[in-house]
Amino acid sequence: MSLALLRRARPPRSLAGARRAASATRCYSAAATNVKTRDEPDLQDDAPVAGPSSRQLGGESVEGSKSRPTLKGAHDASEPAEPFSRVQSYLARINATGLEPTLEDLERCRPRVQPPPNSQQYVEAYTELLNTLCRSFTKEQMRGFLVQTLGTSRHCGTHRKKAEYAESIIEQLWKWPTLKDLEKAKRDRTEVTTKVLPVTASELFLILGKDGQDLLRLSKDFDVHISLRRQPMALRIEGTRGTLKELADHIVVLRKSFMEEVYDLPSPIAIPPDMIQRISRLAAAYIENVPSSPGQLKIVAKDEQRLAAAKRLASRALHEIRASAETPLLTYLPTGAGGIPAEPLTLYPHNYALYPYFSPRPLPFTMNTSGTFRLRRVGEWLSSDFTEDVNTTGGLAEGKGHILGVTEQLEDLRETLLRNLRGQDLVDQPGLVVKAAMGHMLLTRPSGQQQATLVPPLTGEHQFGKVRKWIAQNPVKMTFVPDLPLPLLNTPPARQSVKHRLVYHALPTGTHNPLQDAASSEALPLYWKQVLALEVTLSHSSPSEPQQSTRTELPQRDLAEGLSDFDFELDFEADAQPLSPSFGEPSIPILDATDVHCWTGVEADVNLMIPDRPMDLQLTARRAATLPDEQQPAALQRYVAELRAYLQGAEDQPEQPSPPLLLHFDGEQYILHSNASVKQGEEEVCETGRPTLKQLEWEKVELTHALCESTLDLETNQRSMHCEVTCEDATSDEAWNQFLRDCDRLSVMRELSKGDAANALLDDDDRIESMI
Repeated sequence: MSLALLRRARPPRSLAGARRAASATRCYSAAATNVKTRDEPDLQDDAPVAGPSSRQLGGESVEGSKSRPTLKGAHDASEPAEPFSRVQSYLARINATGLEPTLEDLERCRPRVQPPPNSQQYVEAYTELLNTLCRSFTKEQMRGFLVQTLGTSRHCGTHRKKAEYAESIIEQLWKWPTLKDLEKAKRDRTEVTTKVLPVTASELFLILGKDGQDLLRLSKDFDVHISLRRQPMALRIEGTRGTLKELADHIVVLRKSFMEEVYDLPSPIAIPPDMIQRISRLAAAYIENVPSSPGQLKIVAKDEQRLAAAKRLASRALHEIRASAETPLLTYLPTGAGGIPAEPLTLYPHNYALYPYFSPRPLPFTMNTSGTFRLRRVGEWLSSDFTEDVNTTGGLAEGKGHILGVTEQLEDLRETLLRNLRGQDLVDQPGLVVKAAMGHMLLTRPSGQQQATLVPPLTGEHQFGKVRKWIAQNPVKMTFVPDLPLPLLNTPPARQSVKHRLVYHALPTGTHNPLQDAASSEALPLYWKQVLALEVTLSHSSPSEPQQSTRTELPQRDLAEGLSDFDFELDFEADAQPLSPSFGEPSIPILDATDVHCWTGVEADVNLMIPDRPMDLQLTARRAATLPDEQQPAALQRYVAELRAYLQGAEDQPEQPSPPLLLHFDGEQYILHSNASVKQGEEEVCETGRPTLKQLEWEKVELTHALCESTLDLETNQRSMHCEVTCEDATSDEAWNQFLRDCDRLSVMRELSKGDAANALLDDDDRIESMI
């Protein structure tokens, strides 16, 4: 036996080796098959497949090729069957050697690059690959590949077809997307359909978001059209099948994240329906009264922060409604107004009417903003001005006018204010201070009326007596809204400071409803309240530092980055530590004992409506005492410590702390009334506003020292303006008269005309040039 025969007789180790061996002996096997003499009978092949065995290839084929010439006719006749004979010879050799294909052989059939699934080339490549696998391997071989790779699974079942095994190899082993899934995905991308998702009122409110912003964002993100169905309440969504399924799954996740809680209010009184809506919008949480339990609220929110905000606003709103209803209301009319029992006979009595009021800033959230009106004097045709001339009437200081109570009885302003304090012994003790804040007494419609309107509930012009009777007989609400006099709105503040202020009011121990008491009684009960306040000073500015911006130029900033929404220019001490770099804000000085001021005391408020002037007044009598650090409530001490850590940029206090809603002190329970950041400035004003240099040095005008504040409520994110004057000793007649003159001056201030303002500026410029 020759060396070539020995090499061919050795079985190859793999399917690839067998293929190379078959290729090397292709010529010999073809000659042995086709060559035979005329005298020899046909040889019978007992092999199970077509083609000679390895034994015949090793012996007979070589000898025949050496001794017998190939016949031309026989060679021509066998040429069409040569490709089939080669394949059968190759398969016969594999079968004879007993070899099985391996995963390496399977991987050779896998394309190197997979076409994009959504293209036509992918369908063609998938079909071609499926046919290749079915031609290259048997059913049992492909099942063996799946068992070897996937183990026991449904893809390896014995009753599956050959094409199904090939599909499992392509999809499970090589992770090609199935044609069925691609067809379904294409239908989902192109076919438009409609789906209805039932929702509850609370779910709809939270899905909508503020002014529908969240629902609009969902519509844009998922590229669908969303509308609302009322009965039954549901969301009707129109879009492709794929986006509808994704949006439905997203809404299911949102529903699971909603939090629900039943909250007990500090007082067993239901919140008015119109205020329910405003609190829900401010807190971004759905709230509703529990009908069976007055004083209970059902709150549904997206997270704990919004849930806590709803609790705080609901509790605070209920307390403020109660306090506003119990505050006495007085009215000042100058001499000659007429229409009252004190002046029954007047030649030309004044007429008054309710005018719509529009505020440049948001009104308090406890007010019904569907319609707000202020009582004003109606101008006369031949009159040059329809406001009070203090120089003629004498104003509050001279006491020539009339101050009327609820039943039009004459009242003394100081006596009415001081008797609201608890105990007459508090009046004579030191520390009694009276303050007067400028603002407007606004009348709002009943809470059940939601439609906005400019038509007042009392139309026409009437004498004051008729207006007063109408107010007493109808369920209207009068609310004092603080504001600045017009000349001070556009002036830069002087000697300003930045403060953070918390004010707590003691909860009343009684269970009466002041709203019902007000409707059933002509005279409201005298109201006093215990107050606990904490004031933290963050910065000071010296009087010589110029202020570039006015009070109305207040750039916005994220509340989470500081205690205020105003862009304050802060002064820092040498040892001040900066905030964390993540906040991106300038450093804020560390709070020390001198920056924190806590006091407690008693307050009493009286609202004074002055329809003959541009502004009304709210007077507050207060007697307070400072609390040392060791006597302050523990909850406030912890809050100050957290605030100090936040300002220092401590890692354990990355967010601004929230003050406690309720706290106990000296046997009383207090509720948070105000949580605000304040920019405070001291002003010296005259009758026309801030005095010019000419008025200060030449005319020697009388000045009023006023305290002006720009306040940001951190609970509702609403801004307000305050201007107040102070009487340090209400028991002194001289101090009281000066206090009333200051009130007269501020309440009658009007905005200067353009000519007067220009002349004032020219006077200042001339005076400065002469000084230079």
